[in-house]
Amino acid sequence: MKNVSLIFMSWLCIASCLVPSLNASANLSFTSPYPKTFAPKSGTFSLGARNTMNVFFESPDMIGQGAGGCFRIQIGERLNTEWFADYVSSKLYQRAERIDKHIGWNVMYYLLDTKSFQRPFTPFLAAGHCFDYTGIRLNGDDQPTVGKWTSAVQMSFGTHYNINPRFDITLSSLYDLHLGREVEVELTPENKVDIESHRNAGWEGHVMIILSVNYKIAQLWTSGKQLK
Repeated sequence: MKNVSLIFMSWLCIASCLVPSLNASANLSFTSPYPKTFAPKSGTFSLGARNTMNVFFESPDMIGQGAGGCFRIQIGERLNTEWFADYVSSKLYQRAERIDKHIGWNVMYYLLDTKSFQRPFTPFLAAGHCFDYTGIRLNGDDQPTVGKWTSAVQMSFGTHYNINPRFDITLSSLYDLHLGREVEVELTPENKVDIESHRNAGWEGHVMIILSVNYKIAQLWTSGKQLK
């Protein structure tokens, strides 16, 4: 858990340093409207970077750490879409490495009126789909990687912390449930590690905790009432 605490402390330090400069450069606040060419209810396009933790509860218990990128396209006042890719690495018994790659999308539903993202917090529920690759390789030179591709469904709860109407920090917790061939590591009675691949399909899931920073950079289309 030390690594988890260090990650969050690092993000908080980075955010505390960036927020004053971003507010000054953008000259935006919660009381400042978008430019007249910007319609926050739909069509906004944002880019973001994210830090991802995978939390596994099956044996061995482990926490994977990684990073990725995302973009959002808002399709309604209370509906947004997020498209993402992640790369996460985990240690298994300190003798093997697990790599997870995610490529997918979510539909986000805002539980409260966004008020053009001028309120500090915007909570949401999200659901979506992703393609998930898992590869496991024993430590050492010339060790083969045993991998699998699966299709997954996911649900999450989170919130934006709106630094200003264009810039937010988002924290969410997600459960990822995928169906497919299983790849796992087993510790033998001789204290050795073996990689096992099971052809039978089965449900397998894990928790993801995601912290991201996002900035609205373009208006793809306009609809609804423009801000004055």
